[in-house]
Amino acid sequence: MNKQAQVSLDRFTEFMASARRSQTADELRELLVDYFTSVGMAMMSYHHLPPFGAADRSPHITVTAHGFPIDWVKRYELEFQSIDPIPRHASQATHSFFWSDARAFNDLSEDERYYLDELEKETLGDGLAIPVFGPFGRGGYVGLGFGPGEPRPPLSSVNLFQSVCQFGHQEFCRILFTRDPGVALSPREIEILRWVSQGKSNAVIAEILSISAHTVDTHLRRTFEKLSVKDRTTAALRGSALGLL
Repeated sequence: MNKQAQVSLDRFTEFMASARRSQTADELRELLVDYFTSVGMAMMSYHHLPPFGAADRSPHITVTAHGFPIDWVKRYELEFQSIDPIPRHASQATHSFFWSDARAFNDLSEDERYYLDELEKETLGDGLAIPVFGPFGRGGYVGLGFGPGEPRPPLSSVNLFQSVCQFGHQEFCRILFTRDPGVALSPREIEILRWVSQGKSNAVIAEILSISAHTVDTHLRRTFEKLSVKDRTTAALRGSALGLL
């Protein structure tokens, strides 16, 4: 192993140890920024993508950015966030890809092409799009900008960066779940919710479990209250997002 590769590996090991000890999202974010700054990344963004049914999912994706021009960040939040095709493709990808590769996507809308045109005009340089995956479908996307005129990093560095981002995302999920441990349903409530998620009616569930339909309804109403939902579909989605099903 050459000296540069050893230094990169040492930094990764140090990051992992520090990330495991982090107690807040802000602390973890600082560790990630410090790491990627140390390896020459000019810009970094993190897009958190809660699963359907999660209490914190909303049409407005939570984005954290570092190193990008302030005016660009403002434009992105107000104008570009909903038409940026890179996070959408990252959510469907299994490997990282470069920002400049987005031009080759065969399903770009007119608005998405407009965004890529504006991104090119901003002369931020190329970057790396890294999909990350967490428990219960809680995913995300990390963007690493190289800066104007900077070359693409070698494949060995890309693989290492993907490992850092994946580890960081999992540690963020740990912090998130520690802060919000979720909802406590009884074994019977979980059992009924599982049948609901399979499309079974209260009458059918009652027959399967050899209990009355009234009892099923009572358990389901309590489950709705605990999950803060009002209908069966949302209850099933939220149960899935919490890992109850």
